[in-house]
Amino acid sequence: MKGWNARSLTSKRRYLSIPDEQASQPIEIVLSQGGEAEARDVSFALTTIAEFYGVEPIEIAADIRGLAADIIRSRIPDEYVRHDSIELRLASEYIDKFKNLLAASASTEISGDRHFLRLRKEGIDFSERCRFGHTFRGSFGFQVEAPVGLNDQPALVDAVEETPLGRRVVERISRGFSSLAQAERQGSVSPIVDDSLGFSSNMCDLVIEMISGIGISRLEIEMKFSPEWKVDMSVMGQRFLVRRSQVDILEEASRSLRVVEGPREVMIVGRIKRLETTGNPADLFEDRSRREIEMIWVSEEEKAVSVKLALNPEDYLRALEAHKNGKSVAAFGTLSRQGRSWKLADIKSFSDV
Repeated sequence: MKGWNARSLTSKRRYLSIPDEQASQPIEIVLSQGGEAEARDVSFALTTIAEFYGVEPIEIAADIRGLAADIIRSRIPDEYVRHDSIELRLASEYIDKFKNLLAASASTEISGDRHFLRLRKEGIDFSERCRFGHTFRGSFGFQVEAPVGLNDQPALVDAVEETPLGRRVVERISRGFSSLAQAERQGSVSPIVDDSLGFSSNMCDLVIEMISGIGISRLEIEMKFSPEWKVDMSVMGQRFLVRRSQVDILEEASRSLRVVEGPREVMIVGRIKRLETTGNPADLFEDRSRREIEMIWVSEEEKAVSVKLALNPEDYLRALEAHKNGKSVAAFGTLSRQGRSWKLADIKSFSDV
């Protein structure tokens, strides 16, 4: 629903309208907020807006509720549908597998790991908060609503928006399916393995289970993102067809993602993102407290990576000066990944550039 204007008339009344250029006749609605008249006015508003768009009021109400959720729709092939119904076994197994996929995506997002032995509690909790929506007509389908909440952050120019977990989870699933389609076209698992914002090995395994474990030949999946939050345009408007023929690619990608890259010596160059010390900044040489900086480094794969470094007092002072003067810094040491973070240890050299 685009083109509508809203403003407060008083502390208890709001005014909605759509201008002449959006409608043959302008529409004006006044809503009471609080009191006995609120329910009446809301019902009247839903009916009026539904008539304007030529749909049922329940559809308008669903769209409004959907502002606080990203929606994932999955369609089951017609050969599994009999008289607008499917076997309860298939429905139960599918919902269980998809719930685990949501939990795995959340666990991947929270931990930053592309492989883990068990789902994180926070990931399971997120999947429990997702809702199962109405099935939809046309062909039998499931609708899952991932909570993202309403965006109450101020709309400031160049402000960094704190993206909710639900949006990151659904975007990761969308990117994973997009990489899967690309991998199938190229005949290579590289698109899946190289996309750190896409599938983890655990997610690959769960997509395999959704296809092979349940026993369906294919699945059509699409995402509808809430307009409340900014969305990566690369994941917008895509519809994915997941088939049994993709199982081999997913299995190979899963095996590749289980390989853990070991520590390696490397020179990194970049700007300082953060400086932190738990001690007295004015007494760095006598104070033995922790001193840490975080750099943004563009890796060999052309990806921006945040790297944490623990520095001695002399190097920390160099970092302070470089950050103050807007200079980049260079450090040579042993790079390793620890959970979601990258760290450079055993630093042999540090300087501004």
